[in-house]
Amino acid sequence: MSWLKSITPLNMGRKLDEASEVLSDPDVLAFLDAPQVTDNAKLDGIATLLPSIDVLVRNTVSLMTVNHDVTKFVDMYRLFGEMADEYRGIARAEVTTAVPLDDAQRDKLALGLASMVGRSEVKITENINPEIIGGVEAKIGDHLIDGSTRTQLNLMRDSLAERPVD
Repeated sequence: MSWLKSITPLNMGRKLDEASEVLSDPDVLAFLDAPQVTDNAKLDGIATLLPSIDVLVRNTVSLMTVNHDVTKFVDMYRLFGEMADEYRGIARAEVTTAVPLDDAQRDKLALGLASMVGRSEVKITENINPEIIGGVEAKIGDHLIDGSTRTQLNLMRDSLAERPVD
């Protein structure tokens, strides 16, 4: 997929939005991936569903359809999103908390994480796991920042277990 890098990710991300919205429909995807439907019928369907789409995007969707790879479009769209974020200096964080964050907490956490990793912005994908008890676990790329209460309690337990009893 080296050709992906030759296209400006920022521009392509915007152009792919409409196609992604249409191709996220399971019925559309099933039609475009159906072996009993002719390629010409599929290409006509693409032209009908995406009449004003960028030529490069339409050709990409058409090529993926004819090559029976259209189901991979969502992955390609995600990859372009990641490339566009990287291009703009935006990091993506997978954040786990015990309870949902409100908007103010999410914004404050995003600013703190951006400062920690030296990025202009951090986009947060939030997961809820009551087992962490409290605090936050954040994964940004290969980095794991674990500020969960569960981990702090485990560290305390291990530290106390190592001390001799008088």
